[in-house]
Amino acid sequence: MIRVEYSASEIRTILQQIFPNRRLVLSQFTFFNQCGVAKPTGETFRRGRRCYRLVDLLSIATVLALKEEGIPLKNIDTVPSLIQTRAEEIFSLGQDCRLSGYGSCVILQLPGDAPALGVPVDAFLADETGSLLFWSYDVGVLAKQLELVASGATITPIREAVAA
Repeated sequence: MIRVEYSASEIRTILQQIFPNRRLVLSQFTFFNQCGVAKPTGETFRRGRRCYRLVDLLSIATVLALKEEGIPLKNIDTVPSLIQTRAEEIFSLGQDCRLSGYGSCVILQLPGDAPALGVPVDAFLADETGSLLFWSYDVGVLAKQLELVASGATITPIREAVAA
């Protein structure tokens, strides 16, 4: 994995390539830092602020991707902490690192983990109203896209790749 550190302006540029239709402003990264979505963990400072590492970007990118899929923020408030605790593993494993959720019940399942069947699926099956959305998202693919963009490669944005 790339071990470079990035300023807020640089992470905005990286994320803009993955989410070209989303308007990103630097104040959003301050907000993400304050509410715990992503705290910069770099060792260097630029303009008095700590820099981000690529693993810090994964939780921001995941929140943006899930929002683009129409999943309400109130249903994904646990996602950043799930991603942050296993970000290094997600980057090394890549594909098939799945977040799944139903309502506010969310799990992260990585290849090789013991099966965690049940939690969102059981909530889905137990809900007689059928008013919520069951979803699943491969954050490993998103991590690989972050690595590609950070290395200077041109990518197909996720929304366009899914539509193709």
